[in-house]
Amino acid sequence: MTRIACHHSRKSEVSRDWPNRTVTLRIVLVCAILGTGARGYAQPSVHRLTCGPDHTIGQALRTLKPGDTLLVDGVCNENVTIGPEFHRITLDGQGGAAINGGSSANSVTITGTGITIRGFVITGGAPQGIAVTDGASAVIDGNVVQQADRNGITVFRNSSADIINNTIQNSGLAGIAVQSSSSARIGWTGPPNNRISGPNTIQNNGGQGIQIYRGSTSQIFTNTIQNNGSHGIFLDRNAQAEIAACTITGNAGDGIRASRNSGLDLGTDANGATPNFDDDVDTGSNAGYGVRCTLGGFVDGRLGPLTGIAGGKIFSEACIDSVVP
Repeated sequence: MTRIACHHSRKSEVSRDWPNRTVTLRIVLVCAILGTGARGYAQPSVHRLTCGPDHTIGQALRTLKPGDTLLVDGVCNENVTIGPEFHRITLDGQGGAAINGGSSANSVTITGTGITIRGFVITGGAPQGIAVTDGASAVIDGNVVQQADRNGITVFRNSSADIINNTIQNSGLAGIAVQSSSSARIGWTGPPNNRISGPNTIQNNGGQGIQIYRGSTSQIFTNTIQNNGSHGIFLDRNAQAEIAACTITGNAGDGIRASRNSGLDLGTDANGATPNFDDDVDTGSNAGYGVRCTLGGFVDGRLGPLTGIAGGKIFSEACIDSVVP
């Protein structure tokens, strides 16, 4: 890096010559800008933490700058809050670290932007295991999220998340809930013309596997959604979703239900896999119907082999049925 030496001339020297004074002031201004930039854009760094009674993620967060990564080992008995002052930081459990949230709050609450949570076993939390909320954005990658009081992962109040490569299980209600004008990419990442599969397994939750709710949207590709206590995927109250290439099976309700003016696009390719997998059909059998629509809305695309004990599909009169076999 080229170094620039900056210093101020004495007032008596500058005042002798107005052109020289102009040049001097410009040099001082450039130096001030460069100095500010150097402080504002420090190089990202990697920090390490082994959790214990006196060493917590909450304490370590105070040392992180935008772009930093915190590598975590051990068992962290705490409820972690990543507030709106945090941007572009990564918490990496390296596949073995645990966060055990108490019953007083979510195990992990994210209100910052560009936050990555990777490689943890996250257990408990009330009401949520992980909450991405209030305008936050996050990548939730490669975790086990389990035994939350209500939902395993919730994205709500104008927030967004990429949810990939996780196992989300044994929570009281939904495995994943996307609510209140929020959005999520579930099971994939990358640009639309070069999608990368990152399938989640969403299983054994007390309610729906995935719930998209109150004006929220999601693209749900390549996941396994199985053995949940209600519908595999439930769209409600003006929600929108694209669902393709998923295995949706063994759920106690319908495979997919759309309700109250929600819209659903299913995979459309009857001939097998495609490079972008958004056209691939869903598969599986559930206790209700493969697809059900009630109280208005539409379903478009190809049903394929997705079915249920009650049948492949059923629509109320208020729903638009554009599904082909």
